[in-house]
Amino acid sequence: MANALESHKKEVDEVQTDPEEFQSQSSETDDESSTDHEKSQESQPKERPPNNRPPASRQATARTQRTGEPRDDVSRSKTQGSQPPGGFSLAGSNAFWGAPPSYGPYIHPEYHSYNPHYGNSEPGKPVWSLAQPLPHVVRDGMRYGALPEDRKEEEQEDGRSRPPPAAEEPPTGIPQTEEAKENGEELEPDGFFNIWSKVRFYAKEPFAEWLGTSVAITLGLCAGLSHYTSQGQAGTYASQCAAWGFSFMIGIYIAGGVSGAHLNPAITISLSVWRGFPARKCTLYVLAQVLGAITAGGLAYAIYHDAIVDLSVKSQVIQSKTTASQALLTGPKDFVTPVTAFFDEFLGSAILVGIILALGDDANAPPGAGMQAFIIGIVITVLLLALGYNTGGCFNAPRDFGPRLTVLMAGWGGQVFMEKNVWWVWGPWIADIFGGLFGAMVYDLAIFTGGESPVNYPPRRRKRALLIKEKNLRDKLHIGRHKIKDLEKAVEENQD
Repeated sequence: MANALESHKKEVDEVQTDPEEFQSQSSETDDESSTDHEKSQESQPKERPPNNRPPASRQATARTQRTGEPRDDVSRSKTQGSQPPGGFSLAGSNAFWGAPPSYGPYIHPEYHSYNPHYGNSEPGKPVWSLAQPLPHVVRDGMRYGALPEDRKEEEQEDGRSRPPPAAEEPPTGIPQTEEAKENGEELEPDGFFNIWSKVRFYAKEPFAEWLGTSVAITLGLCAGLSHYTSQGQAGTYASQCAAWGFSFMIGIYIAGGVSGAHLNPAITISLSVWRGFPARKCTLYVLAQVLGAITAGGLAYAIYHDAIVDLSVKSQVIQSKTTASQALLTGPKDFVTPVTAFFDEFLGSAILVGIILALGDDANAPPGAGMQAFIIGIVITVLLLALGYNTGGCFNAPRDFGPRLTVLMAGWGGQVFMEKNVWWVWGPWIADIFGGLFGAMVYDLAIFTGGESPVNYPPRRRKRALLIKEKNLRDKLHIGRHKIKDLEKAVEENQD
């Protein structure tokens, strides 16, 4: 019985981790007494010895550096760490009982002195990630004084500038004043191990997009090549669709916490237009995605080069005419008209982006932590099964452009960029990007209520922003400059 009591005490110690909030209940037993006497003896409460557990974890350290406030372990222990009466619940952790406390990985006391940037990654910076709910930011169309033209007008009127929009403000927690610098609070980019670690620190977002896109498209292309070069012996069309879906799921898990893992220009541009993703980053993200697709095309072609050559010999046709081209390149079937092919890609991209915005909308029904990438993988699989037959199911411009450029360098000939009436331009690029924008607009019109969407801008503010854009465009392109004064007058009439 004494052994059973000691075992019970250990279980209680593992659950009740806060020495200041909880006190363990133990029994004072006499080793020489009988079992009946042990059952009847009253337990005597005593204080637990102080918990000498080392300072918690990277998660707690990162939270402290991000918010400036230490983690409240006492309040956490009030809602977590206890089990429901009657034992373990098959429903898992819930709002009433919470999850057992987690302390994360062990961190050596001297680790931060050798790696000062551990857990210091730009606190307070929003990440438009496909792996978590999308951030809510204040955009230009939500308030007066946010556009650069507004701030210039304010400076001319009263000689002082208005604050910049939230998307341009420095991240919370990084001091910008001289007083903060004197107090040693400024986050200095020092302590790098070498030049490459410094480059990686400042270019981590494009590197993450490149790596996530490379891995996702490499796995998808290899799955397709294994199916087509084996003449159907390795997998089926359905398994190929699933491979593409879960390949992008893996890519999102790789880069989702750093760059957001867009992995698709249609997603990046749609998030910029409808959710406030910085427009200045779009070109860099798209370039990283294209480079990742080229890398993936090269890797997949190199791995399956022997299989492609063998298939070419057995089929007695050149490589570009084998079924391997269906794995590497997308394009409408011979019986599919250009209009049908265009709207096939348009519809698929619209559904994809619309679902991604729904998953990122915390006012809707977002999935649990870590589940968004998994659900996006399932969505891509379903889209390929439903809409992939007519055109090969691109829905992602670099997925077609990267391998197409690779096979051009492999000697397949320049016709790969001219076939199907230059399909690679009006299909994967134009149809997919405009389809994504349309799908996001439909979701915002029907469901989304956040102020960062242009759909929800105040009417006068939206009209004024469009007039300013038109005036600036005419001025830069020297087109219809005689109308600029009329536009300036219209801007003043729509002043908030």
